[in-house]
Amino acid sequence: MTDNQKLMQEIESFFEAHKNGLTPEESGGLIEKMRDAMLIVPVNFPQDETLAAMQKELSRTGAPVKLPKDAKPIPVLIQNPNKEQFLAVYTSLAQLPKKVKHNGVVEMKFEACMNYAKTAKNPVAGVVINPFSHNFILKPRKEQQVTPAQFHVLARKNVEYVLLPHSIYTKGKEYFDSIDAGVLFQFFQDQYLGKIQIPYAETDFEVMQLGINPKLDMIHMAMPAKKLDQGGCIRIYATWHKEADRAGYYMIVRGENKSERQFLYMDDTGKVTDLGAAPVESGEMQQVMDLELERYKGN
Repeated sequence: MTDNQKLMQEIESFFEAHKNGLTPEESGGLIEKMRDAMLIVPVNFPQDETLAAMQKELSRTGAPVKLPKDAKPIPVLIQNPNKEQFLAVYTSLAQLPKKVKHNGVVEMKFEACMNYAKTAKNPVAGVVINPFSHNFILKPRKEQQVTPAQFHVLARKNVEYVLLPHSIYTKGKEYFDSIDAGVLFQFFQDQYLGKIQIPYAETDFEVMQLGINPKLDMIHMAMPAKKLDQGGCIRIYATWHKEADRAGYYMIVRGENKSERQFLYMDDTGKVTDLGAAPVESGEMQQVMDLELERYKGN
């Protein structure tokens, strides 16, 4: 069966590196090197004709037997003191203790082991490599199922609080000047592609570019009223201070109640500042302009 001497050396180096305070990256990227590794997994086969046939073939050849399609091995799980269950895998037969009760072993790729931990019907917290020596524990991040209503909220927050402001702050004035309804719609299309039907059309986005001050350019973005939940943007104001050559990002968002509106500012690090209750709609642009001109006063 697989001899993982190199992998064993990587694991040893990993633990040694962490004793010396090094990060996983500095210890050689162990996880990346494990992706194609074949690991030994103790299993229990049902006592049936399939098992008997495999045992007969094994006794005849003495070599590992290819797993038949109808074989149904059940991996051996072990439990920690917190009663969490883990899939136990081993880098070699020498690492497998005799006290682990099983009637067979199979070889599985590392990624297949991690996928088993993600998708097993019984709760499996993760994978533990060589639990009786290295006890190297890996817990996969399990995908969470969300409802369509939850997806609409997540998609909107991802565009309004992450993707759009990041693009405005990092892509420069030429990108700033290119923003229109089509650009906003494309952000949302990318979120929904292949998942659920997008509830928006390009006509749901209204964009106006304004030269309201010799020092300041502004883009007024009216976001769709559909699927607007707490924290969702009603309007967004992006600014560009010409002399400072810097962008700004302001949001008018829905409060806990539909009638409540909050005024937020996000800086280029993603930090959000609550500016209090939003001004009346007719006063929003003036307040944004005043704040931005004050921010770079003296420029």
